[in-house]
Amino acid sequence: MTNIITRTRNTSYHETHQRQLASSHRSRKNNSSEIVHRTLHEHSSSSQTRPATRNCITINKAITQANTTRQILRIWQESGRNFNYVNIATTLNRLARFGIASNDTSIINDISHTLLQGNASVLQECGTQHIANIVNAFAKLGIQNNSLFEASAQCLLASDARLLKRCNSQHIANIVNAFAKLRIQNNQLFEATTQCLLTSDAQLLKKCNSQDIANIVHAFAKLGIQNDRLFEAASRCLLASDARLLKRCNSQEIANIVNAFAKLGIQNDRLFEAVARHLLASNVQLLKRCNSQEIANIVNAFAKLGIQSEMLFAAAARCLLDSDARLLERCTSQAIANIVNAFAKPGIQNNQFFEAAARCLLASEARLLKECTSQAIANIVNAFAKLGIQNNQLFEAAARCLLASEARLLKRCTSQAIANIVNAFAKLGIQHDALFTAMARHLLASDARLLKECTSQAIANIVNAFAKLGIQNEALFAAAARHLLASDARLLKECTSQEIANIAWAFIINHYCHHDLLQRLLAECFVRTSEFSEEELQQLHQVWLSLAYEFPRTQVQWNLSLLEKIHKTILNPQTIASNLQKDICAELHNLGIRFTTEENIRGLPIDIALKDKPVLIEVNGPYHYLRGTHTLDGPSKFKQRILEKIKYKVHTIPYWEWDNLSNTMEKQAYLQRLLQEE
Repeated sequence: MTNIITRTRNTSYHETHQRQLASSHRSRKNNSSEIVHRTLHEHSSSSQTRPATRNCITINKAITQANTTRQILRIWQESGRNFNYVNIATTLNRLARFGIASNDTSIINDISHTLLQGNASVLQECGTQHIANIVNAFAKLGIQNNSLFEASAQCLLASDARLLKRCNSQHIANIVNAFAKLRIQNNQLFEATTQCLLTSDAQLLKKCNSQDIANIVHAFAKLGIQNDRLFEAASRCLLASDARLLKRCNSQEIANIVNAFAKLGIQNDRLFEAVARHLLASNVQLLKRCNSQEIANIVNAFAKLGIQSEMLFAAAARCLLDSDARLLERCTSQAIANIVNAFAKPGIQNNQFFEAAARCLLASEARLLKECTSQAIANIVNAFAKLGIQNNQLFEAAARCLLASEARLLKRCTSQAIANIVNAFAKLGIQHDALFTAMARHLLASDARLLKECTSQAIANIVNAFAKLGIQNEALFAAAARHLLASDARLLKECTSQEIANIAWAFIINHYCHHDLLQRLLAECFVRTSEFSEEELQQLHQVWLSLAYEFPRTQVQWNLSLLEKIHKTILNPQTIASNLQKDICAELHNLGIRFTTEENIRGLPIDIALKDKPVLIEVNGPYHYLRGTHTLDGPSKFKQRILEKIKYKVHTIPYWEWDNLSNTMEKQAYLQRLLQEE
């Protein structure tokens, strides 16, 4: 194709036209092209100089009258050497409207070469609209050309941004949107654009329509260019005159605006409240016009900035579930991940929506779930876990996706994604040994490269998850300890009180005592004594118990004021007897067995303790076991270990065994067998 173009340029226009005209007469396939060529010939010159203005006007008319991509490309191939900057801008603009085939990109590159040759002399002739049309066309066609965009920026910025200052609001919106679409960063251009928009009391910005503002803020956000002044001024424009401009926004513009503010973390409660009102007005008319991606972007933006609007979220869920979840079924995997994550962040419970989302993800042999990225899977399982919504089938399918093809997807997980995934499984008590083993291998691979990238929170979540599920992995815990102690325990110093308590508790619950780590953790506890919550103090109490009874030779220094706070916390543990426990107590009483309830042994609440004997009965309901199994979770195993170390005999009554007993006689016989030795 390039050879044809070059040959055309080295041949007189008259000769080229005659050959093409003859070919056209032979084929008779394109009458409109014939007319175009004949018209061009009437105004052409065989000289090699730039064409006369009249000829360029004729060419432009031919381009605008062409009805297909092929016709436009043919005009370029036959008459490209006669094009001026207006013709080129028009050609690109029309091609962007019609679209091009992948094998035609070389022609577009040839057009850009024309613009750039001779020190971009043709490009420098362009006005603001022409440059806006050119870059916008490349962006629409998805053709990356950094040299052209750089030259365009230089033209706009030359002579103290003389040309940029002549742009109207739409030109600026199109230019920044084009740069953003192709992810071409030019901070100098964007800074100059901001100055143009904000000068003279934001006169130019005030001339923007709703689409211009949406495109501008969206462009800045896409390239991660923070400019609070511009966003604040954009917000004022949208809200002026009783939010007149905001009320003209369509659903896509609304989604782009709130998404842009959220991406850059720019908080503007007044704007978001007005957006919520606009979406909910007239029986949520605008929200109903949103497509699935727009709803995902809107709720995700509200959640990201921590702006709560339960009415908006409830209406969004209804829209997604209307007509038998028609809109939800059109969601991409990423959109579903964003939506469930948005609901989970502020803790908005909507079981019906989450069940429908799970069905969509699992439909057609989990086709949609298989399209998820590792981050999307992390967000999905994390959202379900955060709201305590149990769906074993979804979690099992998620694990299969992560482990498929030699754990290809799992190996793409970031340290944060791994922390979120294992934490989600642990939160719901879902044990998956194969997944956790693969996770540990991935974290430890290449000299624990990924583990070394973990934040203090990620480390806390990982070790906490393994401990909760009672999954022991000494290599992982040893590597985690090394990472936490590296560089003079830099990471430990960044820990919150919750992370310190979680890490210390996880190591102890998992029966792994690391003297140096515990010593440094307790030193950090001394600094933060006043910060610990009641739950965290109870965790530290269990650390103290383990060191006292399981690892008595491990000498670590405890702070007295911290121990006093722990002691006060554990004196009167708040426990409520379950119906299962009450039933067992009634049968023990009928058997004449003397016992007490709500005992407290070393700060551990005990269900039932026999009088005058070191014998305890632990009544284990479903929450003592890993989901769907008869395996005790980590904390329940720990409690039994400690009580036995204190020299108590511990009997356990699992809920499923007691539930299988149909009458008093069977229940009493069961208790007699259990306590036969006593």
